[in-house]
Amino acid sequence: MNAEYLADIRHFISTFKNSAEPINFFRPITLRPVELASLLEKLEGIYDEPKLPLKKNVVLIGSKVVILDMFDYTEMSLIISLPDDSDPSKGKISVLSPLGSSLLGRERGETFAIFYGNRMNRFRITSIDQQP
Repeated sequence: MNAEYLADIRHFISTFKNSAEPINFFRPITLRPVELASLLEKLEGIYDEPKLPLKKNVVLIGSKVVILDMFDYTEMSLIISLPDDSDPSKGKISVLSPLGSSLLGRERGETFAIFYGNRMNRFRITSIDQQP
């Protein structure tokens, strides 16, 4: 992850942390305020000058993630991105989306549940590739 992209992520975090006004720019945000606060806490923990090197198998912004739907055993390949870079038709989902925020900080092999597509879904993270 290059320094410029890392600076963009830190700017994104500070935008939400310092004022509630810019949130209107990202409408519609589907996260509730408590979920958004939790997401910001995760982001700060990951991107605020880490004292230890980050694990390779942790989902970060920019990670390419393959998840397995435990209901119908289909796989989805996604890239977690900042809102400005998201394009669901190309598999790039925003970190502000319910699925993107649920994936952030998780490790390969983890199973999690999320209300997605009008039903409760269980997913398993099968692979994580950190994009350069």
